[in-house]
Amino acid sequence: MRRLRFNGTGSGVNGCPSLHEDLDSGEVIVHGPPLTDPADIARLRRLGEGEVPIVVPRELLVGWGPKDMTRKAKTIGMNGFGRLFTQFEGTRRTEREVRQLTDNLTKSQAAARAAHLVPMS
Repeated sequence: MRRLRFNGTGSGVNGCPSLHEDLDSGEVIVHGPPLTDPADIARLRRLGEGEVPIVVPRELLVGWGPKDMTRKAKTIGMNGFGRLFTQFEGTRRTEREVRQLTDNLTKSQAAARAAHLVPMS
């Protein structure tokens, strides 16, 4: 029997779709509504016998899926939990912040970035 840890859900109502992780193998188990449209299923590549395509919002995978192969979950206490809302160490820029930075570029800078001549920072 697998030792499963619930990682998160994309729904607060019925808990579906959701992500679990096998604590021993590191495999990720996803459950959610199946993809049922025959035309959509026909377009999938390499769908094996007995496999079921599951519809999962991107946010579920980004927010709750493993970030890399060596990442270990870190359990924190209530003091550490409270700090999450006051200290933002090592956070990535949000999409909104990136859009704001891009909006402030000059036209030539924006054109150069669009042409991949200026590396994104």
